[in-house]
Formats: sequence, structure tokens, C-alpha cells
Amino acid sequence: MEKETERRCPGSRTGSLKTDLACLPCFYGQVARTLKHAGVNGDRGREILRRAEKVIEKASLDEVPARTTTIIHRMLREETGLDPYSKVKVAYNRIALEMLPALRQRSERADDRLECGVRAAIAGNVIDFGIYESIDLDRSLEESFHMPLTGGVYPAFSKAVKNGRRILYLCDNAGEIVFDRFLIEILRDMGKEVAAVVKGSPVINDATLDDARAAGLHECATVIDNGNDGIGTLLEACSPLFGEHYRKADLIISKGQANYETLVQEGDERIFFLFKVKCPVVAAFMGRSNGDIVLSRGSAATT
Repeated sequence: MEKETERRCPGSRTGSLKTDLACLPCFYGQVARTLKHAGVNGDRGREILRRAEKVIEKASLDEVPARTTTIIHRMLREETGLDPYSKVKVAYNRIALEMLPALRQRSERADDRLECGVRAAIAGNVIDFGIYESIDLDRSLEESFHMPLTGGVYPAFSKAVKNGRRILYLCDNAGEIVFDRFLIEILRDMGKEVAAVVKGSPVINDATLDDARAAGLHECATVIDNGNDGIGTLLEACSPLFGEHYRKADLIISKGQANYETLVQEGDERIFFLFKVKCPVVAAFMGRSNGDIVLSRGSAATT
């Protein structure tokens, strides 16, 4: 194993996912959905949309899409003076918590509890209001437990979990973190030390410390925030505390498409990405289909 002092943050880089022209309509869609959640319309909404247009016009096609959406959503919160998704986050934490007992019963019947946890955690990644307007959690769970985990990465993931002690778990959305809690409880039962990372301040429906407490995440993991409001994980913007956990981790579980966008270029074999493909640009980059469930290793970006 590498010495901790030799692990850099960020690490060595490989292929990077770039912004595509197909991303531009998605950017506008996120603005419209956010203004709807904020209850902003009319002339004020038009003014904010014009500001967003200027941001989108300047979007670099050499950057990952998450960097542009970070700027867009930061501007939207400043202009509206709101956390537009606060009610959505509370609602989906509650909905997901109601599903937790059934998931625990399912894991007790499973031949492989770890795989059960992985599939459930990926199913929760559908709670993404940066992309969707409505969510069908029951359908997502059904699909996640029946679709193939292609690429043959699960055996390597299982081995990495078995051999590792310190696991860094990069969370994504509120509500989804209840499904993360389910997987983390399984990891804890395997004797692992898990540090769960949420956002330092609100952005879309991404989980913050308040959301993590509401979901009971602190009951099974050490919970920290990453010190910023970036979509995905922008390593250069993260706090020293996050950096320390990142360097010392034996295994990093990265949840969500935005975390994939911002970390895949690191080429770090400690990272395993868990998410649902929700974007044709990401699907094309990975050689997958939109809607696929993904367990992919950081050192093999296209597996």
C-alpha cells in the first residue's frame, strides 16, 4: 500500500469528461427547475434567466459540466436569496427513511449483503432534482436489483472493502443518503471505519450536515462536510479536514454522477463510483446506456 504522505489531493490525472454542446439545454433546464422550486416567475425570473445565459455563454467546453452548474446554482441562490430545494430535501429524507426497514429486511435475506447494499445505494441516486422533475423510487429499486452490474468490477470492490479499514464515502443527494446509510450500516457491521462526506453549504438537493443528521447518518459513520458548495467533488476547493480524510482513506466510495464527472480524471484506484447514468454525455463517455447502473473503478474510467 502507498504511504499516506505520497497520496496527493488531487491525484494523477487520466481522461477527463468534458462539457458537450448537448449539456447546454440541460443547463437551461436546471435554471428553469430551480426558479420553479424557488417560486420565482415573471419579470424577476426573466432577469435571473438572463444572468444565467451569460454564465452559460462563457461555459468552457474543456471543463467538466459540474463546474459550470456550480457557478449557475451559486448565482441562483444569490439572486433568489433562498435554498430552493430545502422542502424537497426534507420530503425525500422522510420518504427514504420510511423505506429503510424494508431494505434491512431484504439484506437479511440476501446471499451477499454487501452487493445488496451497493444496489440499494445506486437505486437512491435517482433522487436528483438537478436532472429529474419527478422521482419513482420503487421503480428505481426494482431496476437496481435486477439490472446487471456490468464490467466485472464488483469482485474488486468486494476485495477492496475486505482489505480496507478506513473508508471515505462521498455522498450526493438528500434522501439518497438514507440509502447510503443502509450500505454504510453493512460496512460498519463488517468492522469498517466510515467517514461520510456531505456538502459544506446548500446546492441543488445535495446533502448537507443538517440533511445528514435528519437521515441518521451520524448513527453509523463519522460525518463531515467538504467545506464548499461545488457540485460533485472539486478537490482544490475542499477543506483541509476533507483533504486529510481523502489522503488517509484505504477505499473511497463516490456516489453520484457529478462526483464521477469531477473525480474520474484522478485515475485513483482507491475510488469506486456508484451511480445511475442519467445523461447521454456521460453515457457516451463511459460507453454505457442512459439508465444503466454503474459500479466503476477510478483507475479504469470506462469500465
